[in-house]
Amino acid sequence: MFNTNSEPISSVVVTDEGDSVCELKSLAVSPQYQRKGYGKQMVDFLCKRYADKFKYMIVGTGESMDTISFYKNCGFTFSHVVPDFFTDNYDHPIIENGIILKDMVYFRKELSV
Repeated sequence: MFNTNSEPISSVVVTDEGDSVCELKSLAVSPQYQRKGYGKQMVDFLCKRYADKFKYMIVGTGESMDTISFYKNCGFTFSHVVPDFFTDNYDHPIIENGIILKDMVYFRKELSV
C-alpha cells in the first residue's frame, strides 16, 4: 500500500502453509500512518484477495494486547499458542510495547468468497 507520493504505507508477507491455509506474516505500517485504519484495510484486502485460493488465514503474534485486539477487530479468533516461541527462536529478548514476548499466539480467520 502506497500514499500519493509512492511512499510505502504498509507491507506484509503472505505464505502458503498447505491444507488451504495461508499465513499473514510481518504486517507493518509506517509510524506516521499507524492507528489510521491502514493496517485493517490491508488485512481486509488480503482476506478478499486470497479467499478464492485458501479457506483460512492464520496469523501469529506476541502477547501484546494492542496486537491481539487488532487481529480480533479484523475478525480473527484464537487458534492456539506456541509456548516459548520468542525465547527459543531469538538470541535476544523481543520487546513489544514494553513487554518481553515469550509465547506466539495464533489466530485464525475463515475466508469467504
